[in-house]
Amino acid sequence: MGRRSASDRLKLLDQYIQRLIQRFYLRPSVDGPTGELSSSELFALNLVGRRGRCTMSQVAKECGLALSSMTGVIDRLVDKGSVKRTRDDEEDRRRVFVELDKKGEKIYQALLESEMEMIIAMMDALKPAEQDALLDALGKAMRSLEE
Repeated sequence: MGRRSASDRLKLLDQYIQRLIQRFYLRPSVDGPTGELSSSELFALNLVGRRGRCTMSQVAKECGLALSSMTGVIDRLVDKGSVKRTRDDEEDRRRVFVELDKKGEKIYQALLESEMEMIIAMMDALKPAEQDALLDALGKAMRSLEE
């Protein structure tokens, strides 16, 4: 394989990232309980599942949405019985927490299983040294974004 130009590398990386996002978060499965959720609902549900109980502001920030937009997403998830809102601070009733409901737990577990199957398939396609190189490169790239 010949050496790629910087432009070709950027385009290829962009294509790979977009395909990974589509596979993992936008439409991991149209079958079963995830089929009734939009992409933003799946992303928010996955985030709440990973974090556990969190505030609406935390979910909005991590999803990259305005709080007003996140409220609409969470409203739909509540209506579908996937998440629930709670308040436990009597001094500040504005502080609203979000956590998975029983249906949301089942959907989250299905998402995790689907993700693990895809990750295992991707890693199985690589030799152990390639796996380590991939993880090292991704870690380095992620750290550069956090600086």
